[in-house]
Amino acid sequence: MAVSALANTQQVIQNLSMLNNQANTLEQQITTGDQSTTFSGIAPQAEQLVNLTATQAQQQGYINTINTVDTTLQSASLATTTITNLVQQFGSELQTDAFDQTGATVQSQAQSLLAQIGDYLNTEGPEGYIFGGSDTTTPPFDASGLPNPGDLTTQVNGAPPNGYYQGNDQEASAQVDTDLNVQYGVSADNPAFEQVIRVLNFLANSGTLSASNPTDVANVNQAQTILTTATNQLQQLTANIGEQQTTLSDTLQAHQQSLTLANSNIANITQVNSAQVITQLDSLQTQLEASYQTVNMLQNLSLANYLK
Repeated sequence: MAVSALANTQQVIQNLSMLNNQANTLEQQITTGDQSTTFSGIAPQAEQLVNLTATQAQQQGYINTINTVDTTLQSASLATTTITNLVQQFGSELQTDAFDQTGATVQSQAQSLLAQIGDYLNTEGPEGYIFGGSDTTTPPFDASGLPNPGDLTTQVNGAPPNGYYQGNDQEASAQVDTDLNVQYGVSADNPAFEQVIRVLNFLANSGTLSASNPTDVANVNQAQTILTTATNQLQQLTANIGEQQTTLSDTLQAHQQSLTLANSNIANITQVNSAQVITQLDSLQTQLEASYQTVNMLQNLSLANYLK
């Protein structure tokens, strides 16, 4: 083989090796869907990828926290709404039921409702008891701490044995953004709950009431007034929880947009367009076939062949 032909053959073989490597890389990309299995394969964008991955993890962490808090607030809203409805119904019938001895007594009704409200105030969420302030490990309502017989003027939201509340006065809080720590929820010692519990505890321990007894009539009227005030406050509590959920929703949306952008940028760096890569591989295979034919032709060159 002539020197020039040998040089041409070596050059073609080098090109053939390079094309083979490129083909192997494209085949791997088609199989995995990734640009490369190592950072070295995307070296020019490795630092950007590291930063994007950190952003991705941070945004997902905030999203997870917000979802947990929102679940807690949903439970709190359901509890306050249900308590409000129960208290409204009880209050609307109080003037009649207080002095009616033909059916269930107002005392037994008050005892039953007090137990129901206590159960709602001891609701557990994903992080523990939701009405205990930052103390999520202790049931916030303890009926055994209520005074017996109790009265309509003395608050009962202190700690047992002079009240029912076993939580603390620190609001639950959560970090939902780089510079945003939100306080959320409501504790069981809130005046709206306390007034309801005070009235129910009094009525449950009041004994038989008589419409002919001025003191009993005055107490029932006072109880009715307190329940009306408490109902309005309970409705406001539910509205406040809704506002907290709205604030979280806005923050969540911002994080989701940021996460979507980070995911998209990561995909642009690490993933391939399968259709585009298949087209590139088809073109490369055509070049490979031409290169193999060229090598075969050059290897068959000889002086005898040349003189024919």
